[in-house]
Amino acid sequence: MWQFVAISILTVFLVWLWKVFDIFWLEPRRIEKILRKQGFNGNPYRPPFGDTTEIQEMYADVLSRPLGLHEDIIPRVMPHVQKTINQYGKNSFTWMGPRPRIYVTDPQSMREIMLRHVVFNKNFKVSNKMIKLLVRGGLIEFEEEKWAMHRAKMNPGFHMDKLKNMCPIFVAHAETAFDKWRSKLSNGSGVVDVFKDMKIFTASSISKALYSRPFDKDMQTCFFSLLELSHMANKNISVKSLDLPGKELLPTPMVKKGEKMETELFSIFRTMIVERLKKRRAGLKDKQDLIDIFIDDLYDEKRAKELDEEGIINDAAGNCKVFSFAGFETSANLLVWSMISLAIYPEWQTRAREEVQTVLSGRSKLESDDLSKLKLVGMILNEVLRFYPPVFELSRVVGEDAQIGKYVFPKGVLLQLPLIFLHRDKNIWGPDADIFNPMRFSEGVMKAANGQAAFMPFGWGPRICLGMNFLLIEAKVFLAQALNAFTWDLSPEYIHAPLAAFSLMPQHGAPLMLREI
Repeated sequence: MWQFVAISILTVFLVWLWKVFDIFWLEPRRIEKILRKQGFNGNPYRPPFGDTTEIQEMYADVLSRPLGLHEDIIPRVMPHVQKTINQYGKNSFTWMGPRPRIYVTDPQSMREIMLRHVVFNKNFKVSNKMIKLLVRGGLIEFEEEKWAMHRAKMNPGFHMDKLKNMCPIFVAHAETAFDKWRSKLSNGSGVVDVFKDMKIFTASSISKALYSRPFDKDMQTCFFSLLELSHMANKNISVKSLDLPGKELLPTPMVKKGEKMETELFSIFRTMIVERLKKRRAGLKDKQDLIDIFIDDLYDEKRAKELDEEGIINDAAGNCKVFSFAGFETSANLLVWSMISLAIYPEWQTRAREEVQTVLSGRSKLESDDLSKLKLVGMILNEVLRFYPPVFELSRVVGEDAQIGKYVFPKGVLLQLPLIFLHRDKNIWGPDADIFNPMRFSEGVMKAANGQAAFMPFGWGPRICLGMNFLLIEAKVFLAQALNAFTWDLSPEYIHAPLAAFSLMPQHGAPLMLREI
């Protein structure tokens, strides 16, 4: 009996050992030969960590030093990518453990990869546990038919006409943030770290506009737990973190904490959705919001019996979690970089303020019909998105052997698309690509990019960020209201240090010298 058990355990161990040997030696060597044969270059594979030690050291170095206000941010945001491309050329790769990360910098190849999303999958399946918890159960994680069904269902909720009606919500929440800023001023001026309050603004705006919920205790728990999960995900990307078979089953303290937080988050959103469903079935109906779109099929009780009610509710809760996280962080970061940019380039702040005051004609609050008239504000937001794109890179896992142009990428490799490189490319944007000039967008995005589809702050193709228009309207309202209420400059305390997290954020906050108008 014990002999049989011992043989079984030994067999399982040997199978596991062979799998580890294959993952960390045989497969990387095989893929490396395929890549080099096609002209791709990079460091030789060094088991088991590849280039990750060097990459982490590079990040530690660049993050220890600030940038000059007018310096290129790429060496700080993606130092390893720039160094690899400079050393090995555009057809190059690095090793993230045993998995090669191939850099794709050609705009046409990027677009094809994003279009063929069935073959080139999002990289969450090979991400660390914390990232998987953030996206679990939502649209970002869905693939193929399930993704297409959910995307088609949600599209009407993000049409521009519907989003414009949210303008009063954004105005009200912006004024709440401004009142907080005013309380910190002395005789109408003072230093305020505006980044902290922008997170409150974006979270409360999403809560009210998309879910018809006040920013109560439960919603505060949701948003700031999502923020903590994202910080844990970034910390979990470490040199010594190898994807050993079965590793995710290990109950490490970080995994246990993350799973508990994600379960609590999911429970709050699920309770909110179930309460809404009960309310609607009882005949109580307000204006439709995103939750209604998620569970609209269930309002007809007769039809609901034919549907997977639990599955629909759980998918809705997952989508609420994903939309909250994505909209919360990217919106706050776009707004803070907009205010920082207008402090660095005060001439554009003056011109934008003149436009806002002309459009408002003495009114204190923006209205939905004013949005289309704020041309320069829109151009400024586009230029900020070019300089500090929320989606500064995309990664795709090759789901099956696939060809792009003359190159064949083996199944399992990771393709990295450094979109921020496109946004600074002088061959696309002209010799002034490194100069902040919103007027480049005066004749539209395609004209600004020299006729190329090279402006991708929210991705591109069928899986472009669904909340893009929501974010842009929210940002336009906030920025216009801020321009009408304050003037601002950089505080002497400000340190220019863009940080590559899930989206670009100021590493040391955004202390600005505000003056009330």
